[in-house]
Amino acid sequence: MFRSFFTVGGFTLISRLLGFVRDVLVGQYLGAGAAADAWLAAFRFPNLFRRVFGEGAFNAAFVPLYGRRLEEKGDENADFFASRVLSLMAVTLVAITVVALIFMGPITRLLAMGFEDERFKLAVELSRITAPYMIFICLTAALSGVLNTRRIFAAPAFSYVVLNIVFLVALLVVVPRTGQPEKVLAWSVLVAGVLQMAVVLISAWRNNARMRPVLPKVDDDVKHLGILMGPGLISAGIQQLNLIVGQAVASWQDGGIAYIYYADRVNQLPLGLIGIGFGIVLLPEITRRLRSGNEDGAKDSLARGVELALFFALPAMVAMMAIPVPMMTAIFKGGKFTAEVATQSGYSLLAFASGAPAYILARVLQPAYFAREDTKTPMRFTLISAGANIVLCIILFVPMRHVGCALATSIAGWINVVLLIVGLRKTGFLKVRPGFARRLTAMLLASAFMGVGVWWLADQFSAILSGDARMLRLLWLGGVVAAGVVIYATFALVLRAISVSEIKAAIKRG
Repeated sequence: MFRSFFTVGGFTLISRLLGFVRDVLVGQYLGAGAAADAWLAAFRFPNLFRRVFGEGAFNAAFVPLYGRRLEEKGDENADFFASRVLSLMAVTLVAITVVALIFMGPITRLLAMGFEDERFKLAVELSRITAPYMIFICLTAALSGVLNTRRIFAAPAFSYVVLNIVFLVALLVVVPRTGQPEKVLAWSVLVAGVLQMAVVLISAWRNNARMRPVLPKVDDDVKHLGILMGPGLISAGIQQLNLIVGQAVASWQDGGIAYIYYADRVNQLPLGLIGIGFGIVLLPEITRRLRSGNEDGAKDSLARGVELALFFALPAMVAMMAIPVPMMTAIFKGGKFTAEVATQSGYSLLAFASGAPAYILARVLQPAYFAREDTKTPMRFTLISAGANIVLCIILFVPMRHVGCALATSIAGWINVVLLIVGLRKTGFLKVRPGFARRLTAMLLASAFMGVGVWWLADQFSAILSGDARMLRLLWLGGVVAAGVVIYATFALVLRAISVSEIKAAIKRG
């Protein structure tokens, strides 16, 4: 599990770093104006379906069923089940895409109610280009579920690196020759989708996962999958409704969507490295342990996952809250991404960061429900937290503008994770290991010392971090971050948040 996490985390880190380069270039070409808002609205549309059908409800229901068949009936039976499901999924996605292309105007109006004529027309045009991406990325996510269940993590994780490679080629080679960055970006999404699906398809065949197109048929197995997916679809749909409401509310502020987007890109780095990494690894890990009758092993995997997630999440939260504006300035400032845009995005990052551990813990805790084929309980918790998010976003936008939407998301995230913890504690599935309270206190203290350190360093070198030389800014920011890592690691060892022997043992067990 430990090694698998670092396989996923390593490729995710590469993807996110390339994503930062991509966003720096996008910010330089588009800034936070009408073109940026239109492009981001168009890119978010197919990603909504990826999160709902691909990574969200589908994999939460599919991976446990596929894992059970692998354990009990063998590869051939499991792969035939996957073939039927993926074929039906492909037909459904094509139908949804056709409908979306026809009604893209009303859909875009729903996603961005505050867009005036210029931004609205451009967003519709770009969304019609990006919409077919949902077919390829949802199938990619589903095939990734097959590979992850077989404990093959590299190819699915690398497929997201491919997306950013395509973006960078487009931004560095094509955009300078065309002068139409928003349209080039839109077409890049579609090209990337084809290549991403090719990566996981090739890996599946090389690893003897023999999926093939078959006539879609709704039999008992597919009906059971649909029953399990139902609550997950509602849950994932509500989560995306949160994003839609936040985006719609922020669209009433010029640049509001862009401020939130750029801040969320930085905030998503720890979520991608820690939360998504552990979530991807834990679901098949807990599933296979449960199917083999090793419930204690499944509980131990969850407990260790929670502790490791907190070990990384807490310092990430403190660092982003300590220097949000210097971070955004050092990474993005340049071209149309002015110092004011960096400052406003930094305020959003501060609000987002307060919920970073909650986002990560939710990804770690949810597999404990999904592995036991319980998709209803997380759905109920999501409904509660989503309701809180929508209400808070509308209320907080008035006094705090875009920052209020980000803060509402963080508060809702904490509500969700508290409910997940309470639910698992009631069933006895989440049991902390001896000494957890002492280690958690040590993590918090080490994070606090680190936060003071990076704040002081950023203050001392503020002129460099806000200067015009981008590479110099990035190098100094990297130095501040590296110093923060050293400070946190030192205090974590001194305060015994983790020991060298535990690290060695974890690697040996992995």
